[in-house]
Amino acid sequence: MKVFTPTRAGSLLLPFISGFVSAQSEPQAGTALQEQNEAETLIEDSRYIDCNNDAQRCRRDYIEQIEVRGDKPNPISISSKGSYTLDSQLLRDYRTGNGNLTDILGMLPGVQYSEAMLGAEQLSNIRPAEVSLSGAGGRESGYFIDGINNNSLLGNEQNSENRNYLQDVMGHSQETFVNLDLVDSIEVFDSNIPARYGQFSGGVVEADTVKAGDEWQFGLSFRGTNKSAVEYERFYSPWYDGQDVLSEPDFKKHNIGAYVKAPLGSDTGLVAQFNMLESQETLFQLGRLRLQKQTNYNGFIKLDHALTANDDLTVSASYSPFKGEYFSENAINSDYIVDGGGYNLNLKWAAQRSWGTMDSQLSWRTSENNKDTAPYWLAWVSLPGKSWGGELGYESSLEGGFGDIEKSQRTLSFSQDYEFDYGSVLGHALSWQVGFELKQQFAQFNRLEEAIIYNGAVVRPEVNCSGYTIDCVETQYRVPVSQLEAQLGRKLDLTQPEDILLLSNNVMQSGQFFAYRELNPKGDASARINNLSAYAEGQWQWRDLTVTLGGRYDYNDFVKNHNFAPRFRGNWSVFSDQGQWVFGANRYYSQDQLDYKLNEAKQPSHFEVRHLQSGRLSQWLPSKVSRGFVYQYDSIRTPYTDELTLAYRHQLLGGTLEFKWLNRFGRDGINRLQGHNEAGQATLFAGNEGAYRYKRLSASWMARYDNQHIEVNLSKVSNEIDPASFDGDPTLSVGGDKKVANDAFDSDELAFLAVERVTAKEEVETVYHLMSLNDLELQKQDFNRPIIANLSWGGHFGNWQLSMMARYSAAQDVMYKASYTRNASQANSICDTCNPTQKAYPVYFERRRSSITTVNSNIKYMLLNTQQYQLSLSLEIENLFNQRTYIIAPLSTGIEVGRRFWLGVKLDL
Repeated sequence: MKVFTPTRAGSLLLPFISGFVSAQSEPQAGTALQEQNEAETLIEDSRYIDCNNDAQRCRRDYIEQIEVRGDKPNPISISSKGSYTLDSQLLRDYRTGNGNLTDILGMLPGVQYSEAMLGAEQLSNIRPAEVSLSGAGGRESGYFIDGINNNSLLGNEQNSENRNYLQDVMGHSQETFVNLDLVDSIEVFDSNIPARYGQFSGGVVEADTVKAGDEWQFGLSFRGTNKSAVEYERFYSPWYDGQDVLSEPDFKKHNIGAYVKAPLGSDTGLVAQFNMLESQETLFQLGRLRLQKQTNYNGFIKLDHALTANDDLTVSASYSPFKGEYFSENAINSDYIVDGGGYNLNLKWAAQRSWGTMDSQLSWRTSENNKDTAPYWLAWVSLPGKSWGGELGYESSLEGGFGDIEKSQRTLSFSQDYEFDYGSVLGHALSWQVGFELKQQFAQFNRLEEAIIYNGAVVRPEVNCSGYTIDCVETQYRVPVSQLEAQLGRKLDLTQPEDILLLSNNVMQSGQFFAYRELNPKGDASARINNLSAYAEGQWQWRDLTVTLGGRYDYNDFVKNHNFAPRFRGNWSVFSDQGQWVFGANRYYSQDQLDYKLNEAKQPSHFEVRHLQSGRLSQWLPSKVSRGFVYQYDSIRTPYTDELTLAYRHQLLGGTLEFKWLNRFGRDGINRLQGHNEAGQATLFAGNEGAYRYKRLSASWMARYDNQHIEVNLSKVSNEIDPASFDGDPTLSVGGDKKVANDAFDSDELAFLAVERVTAKEEVETVYHLMSLNDLELQKQDFNRPIIANLSWGGHFGNWQLSMMARYSAAQDVMYKASYTRNASQANSICDTCNPTQKAYPVYFERRRSSITTVNSNIKYMLLNTQQYQLSLSLEIENLFNQRTYIIAPLSTGIEVGRRFWLGVKLDL
């Protein structure tokens, strides 16, 4: 098969590689090797030399010395696949920060991160950044570790600024968070993706874990950063009153790693690796300092055994739990713990036969996403006894949490892949890749307890709580009123200011109770899905043209859709193999959204009310209002993306120059339709009206030399979302221009968008539009900078290892969160005698965010280098030139992160 061969660099750039092969016959003329297959164009010369008979490799008095000239590959693919390969050297050179799998992907064309990634709150965060590949959200891309899918079905795409949800748990697109220390190479696909990959609509990230070598190796590493290693920049609005203190985040973060690589005989190798990433942040909670903590562990072991010369068996297991211990800064008794991650077991058999190759893989994995917190949330009036909020200037004193939720996912899969040559067209052989996968997935959502939200606190000094203890407090005095009056020798006269002050100072706790509450009932939903996938691709070559045609079939018994995705790609070599045209037309089907099925466990909340009768509280009684939707997802089609791509690659200056045009159309996207079911309940139905279009033009040049490598790319992108993808107006009209919030939406699912407009009098006024957070996320245009440019470089010079990665993001209109809230009336009063209720919602506004340029650098120095061990030091610098990130909106008060450092030490034995 003809392959696109990169240009060889000059002799000053690429060394000669000499290999020694034992001769099996008598010496022949040096031209014998030249008469072999023309594919062996890298062999420069061969000769026979005398052999040291004492050496074990000597079978005769001479051996053949073959001189080979090698090409150093760069990340750009040489085939028709739209892939980029990051090998172990690039991973080591460009690693900075937390060292998560997605942190390094930004060096590639078209890859975009969330705008929130540069925020000060990310200093203590250890969770991987969500990335967008080929215009799709994080959960729409496929993540694979050693061929096993690592996508989570338990994630959510709610507002990423919030960690504590009423009806859900903070999630992520990946099941487990894999550290780069465990990874040997990463292959990233953004177009022309082979048919063996499925159930995604963005890109594919395939990571291969480390392997054992021929010698025993052991290593320890430590990296860390803290508050003193970060520079900050403060910004104040013109209306800043100077009362709020912009304190610097007080945190520390460290990463500890250890590994063992051991050959166990001539046919077996073992790798064992441990990695821990931990973050601690000290925050003020109502005037006192408390510690928040996040921890992620990676435990990994892999055994590789050569059964025969043509059969290899690999067994691996990993355990990667995540734990976050948080609290709400403005509420007491608000601690909540988020547990995530999981473990997996993988068995793989790779076989080579005379007819081709065969890979068999069996895997089992499980993960969870849980939240543990108090089952009630109370908003007390800030008065004596409940005064913690008032001491900081708040009208309310908040307490509690939103109840325990457990989410889990289990997957058992078996896959079989074959590669072989069979048949021919026009006298040229066909190369085939075929395979199938059987997979069973089980997922569960379980709200373990009823969550109660108390609102409408009523202050009544004479209240009798009638045995209620959580949601009612009675007035308590330091000195009984009768005793106080006896001391005064008279009755208190509450018309006199001095008597009012005397009584107020005597109150230890003011009586108050809640008149209404919102109950979020327990719920449980689970789904077991059986999947069948099969694919076939045939590759045919004629002269300088190579064409691959195939398709993929997916079916599961949940939505019962038969999905066939055609895949077509090809390449045409021109200019004596120095140039290459790449083209393709493909379809990719998303994974069936199992989390929609789990949403059926989220039942609408309902209200209860009570009254004060003769100073005593009555029992809670049901109100006439419920809030929230029931979810019903039936007869939905699987979303898919159609892709057209055209690229040209050319060998230039020892590297590869690539121009790429990528056009994608997303169709049948799942959108939410408001309605009512047969029982008259407000219902969110699933529709297939969502759509988007993504376009990208990019230019890249990547090269690798003896001791240096460089990668440059520039991308211009646009991502348009069809209006049908939005939820629509979440308000109801109650006459005239007056609108109220639709009670069917959950209270934490709405927000205001502030829009400025010029009136007929040429005055600027602000109009507030209530909208769902789902629509706001679409409106934000996150992951959608119009122009992205990257320049990365790395080099090895003696004991020094240097690298730099610069990234430019063009200006863009983005959404900022305001520092205030805005009230909206609810559609219904909770009872006939109650006043209309008001709910405060966050406010967002649109502003122009300036272009951003950041430079990260990595410096490593080999302090000691002996035959027994190597000791190296590292300095990682993020935002090297201390540039603004523009996370803080114009004319707003806040703090931005500038230059920051990581220090590390590593010992290899």
